[in-house]
Amino acid sequence: MTGNRLFTIAQKEFFDHIRSRKFLLIFGILLVVAIVGMIGGISEYNKTLDQYNKGQSTISSDIGGEMTEKPSILGVFSSVATYLVFVGGVLGIAMGFDLVSKEKESKSLKILLSHPVYRDEVINGKALGGIVALGCALGVVLFIALATLLVYGIIPDGNELVLIAVFGGVSFLLIFSYFAIALFMSTTMDESGSSLIYTIIIFIVLSVLVPTLANDTVMENVIGSQPELPQELLDQMQISPNSTGSSTATVVVSSPVNTGNSDAWKKYTDRMQVYSEKRQMIHDTLALFSPTMNYEAITSSITYRTSNTEMIGRSTNSVTSFSTTKTASAGVEDILGKIIANIIALLLFPAVFFGLAYMRFMRMDVR
Repeated sequence: MTGNRLFTIAQKEFFDHIRSRKFLLIFGILLVVAIVGMIGGISEYNKTLDQYNKGQSTISSDIGGEMTEKPSILGVFSSVATYLVFVGGVLGIAMGFDLVSKEKESKSLKILLSHPVYRDEVINGKALGGIVALGCALGVVLFIALATLLVYGIIPDGNELVLIAVFGGVSFLLIFSYFAIALFMSTTMDESGSSLIYTIIIFIVLSVLVPTLANDTVMENVIGSQPELPQELLDQMQISPNSTGSSTATVVVSSPVNTGNSDAWKKYTDRMQVYSEKRQMIHDTLALFSPTMNYEAITSSITYRTSNTEMIGRSTNSVTSFSTTKTASAGVEDILGKIIANIIALLLFPAVFFGLAYMRFMRMDVR
């Protein structure tokens, strides 16, 4: 009997969502930006694939100019992930900010609770209806994305399908996180307008302000500037003029990076390692307070499947730069092992805020 009441409430909420104009409007925008993102990503993937194929048929004489790994189609989803961060968050907020507050304003909540129905059935039913609607919306988006790949003749393999499924799962968790926050504010505020305002403020803080704290400027003020390459290493890089003319185009003759026996280089890389670890620690700490940062970390690992890198030093006009020239595609197990902490952190947001919404609703004084 309890299950029937819960299912009835969830069913009502689900159909209310999919029939509402705000849901259809935001869902339509989400579909459009997803399709545009997919088409742009596919175009970039085809260009990169052409470069890779040309690189395989010719031997490049330029150090670092050879692409050694075939591009993954997961990179196509990077543009979709960028749009989902904002549009998906807005969709979750729009579906949750007035879920309870509008019934408090219309006094219909008091009438509902006067019937033989438990409060936990009401809040759980409302949440379940919203979750199913969100899942259906995201499912359609992913279906359209896969269909777009097939239209362009791109067929994912088994490992790529697994990672696409993971991408869809974490995208749902991101949207559900902001839905849960909106639901909590809806149970806390008596008016839908106030609920929306406070939810948007939280959204801006979590998706804009907290990630801003992890940018280069803030990091430099907290842990200092990145270690600079010592002059000793710059001096070791021999530069010879181009003999074909009077211009001074430069080429690299030798590099301490390639010799592998430079104590100065080892000290420099050790300092860079310490600096990178400090930055990563601060970034991971901030990510605990931002579902957007966790989502971006996960999707970045999925869409850019690179792990091991080899750094080649290059000198041009006495300025040393480094480019990643060799990449090793990470396997599914490696990627999942790398992002599992972010997935757990992303799971905590909807769990915590739905728990708060549940407790608030159970103790709510309805008059």
